[in-house]
Amino acid sequence: MGKKSWFIIGFNAIALAIIDQFSKWLAGVYLTYPVSVTDWFTLRYGENTGIAWSIPIPSAILLPLNIVLFVIIIALAGKHLDMRRRESRIFLTLIVGGALGNIVDRFARGYVVDFISVGSWPVFNLADMFLSIGIFLTVLFYAKIKRV
Repeated sequence: MGKKSWFIIGFNAIALAIIDQFSKWLAGVYLTYPVSVTDWFTLRYGENTGIAWSIPIPSAILLPLNIVLFVIIIALAGKHLDMRRRESRIFLTLIVGGALGNIVDRFARGYVVDFISVGSWPVFNLADMFLSIGIFLTVLFYAKIKRV
């Protein structure tokens, strides 16, 4: 895959991270109290100082761990996925965009802003959605997008 494709992935991932950051800013400004959209869907501001589902990890370890995982994901994608395939590039863009959105939070705030609550699922944000969807689709379509 050429430099142009990596540039497009990076550009689009940064755009996703900006959208994520904007949504978190909106949540911080406007969600002073929870807003129930339906019985099972609520917008609720939260600050996650741990990792996924608020699992506690000391903050001195968390940011470096996030950055190391970020680099590993990109390296593994470049090695194992056929980046000539459009799907590979889209899935990697989602993963990188989500990771960047949450890394920016950890670096700037020391925690990740969460604000979407669905049922009894832990509160999450757009970056978490981007990451989850990108990882899920990569696993689901791995046989089609793996490097041969």
